[in-house]
Amino acid sequence: MFAGYKYEFMKRVIFILCAALALSLSHLSFAWGPKGHDVVAAIAEQNLTRKAKKALDELLDGKSIVYYSSWMDNIQNSPYWESSYSHTKTWHYANVDKGYTYQTMPKNDKGDVVTALNMVTKELTENAAALTDSMKVDYVKMIIHMVGDLHCPMHAGRLSDRGGNDLKVKWFGQKTSLHSVFDSKMIDSARRWGYQEWADQLDRKDKKFKKAVMQGTYENWFLVTVQNAARIYDYVERLDKHTPNLSYQFVYDFSPMLEESLLLGGYRLAYVLNSIFG
Repeated sequence: MFAGYKYEFMKRVIFILCAALALSLSHLSFAWGPKGHDVVAAIAEQNLTRKAKKALDELLDGKSIVYYSSWMDNIQNSPYWESSYSHTKTWHYANVDKGYTYQTMPKNDKGDVVTALNMVTKELTENAAALTDSMKVDYVKMIIHMVGDLHCPMHAGRLSDRGGNDLKVKWFGQKTSLHSVFDSKMIDSARRWGYQEWADQLDRKDKKFKKAVMQGTYENWFLVTVQNAARIYDYVERLDKHTPNLSYQFVYDFSPMLEESLLLGGYRLAYVLNSIFG
């Protein structure tokens, strides 16, 4: 009886450890973390047209776009990942090494966040009649997430360090990666707000501003993300330490970039969805 209990206990321990490992590995490609993606989606939701809201409500079975903002990250832990979604693994980012631009950087033949957004958007606008409802739903969920990713600086990070995942830093004394700092740790250090508070405080621009920032293409928008990533790298490299310790000064210096990235991501997500459904 005791041996049987011990065996079951060990199975549970192994399962928990494997699940934790899988979660940590899948997190390597995450952007913003759930709260950041929720902020982008909440800002977008506040700027949807009535027609787009109605169409999305029907398509998403009454759930909001905020509900699905992290879906594309979460499916990486799904049992259906390998069979149905593994081809989207590289669609969260587009690596740009130092000295390169997005245009000159060798492209990933499996796609990146810019090429994937162009493809999915084209399918929903030019080929919608040929899509099944489930395909439309998946593509909408992907757009909700990938527009957020498109505006996340470390998702334009260098291929040489896997978007900052291999660049080790300390965050208030705790070891982590530069990718993790800007994706998820910064937002809670900058403000102790929930996602709706973030959305309400950032979404205060007038129509003229919104119209101006909604102009352009995915590639145009991503150019600024590449520039922001370069600024972060330059800042960290100037510290000239083996494991730089980032804390209050980093939060102060980069909070404006964080806020702008979330805000523009939200406005542009609304623009894309309004263009498709509005």
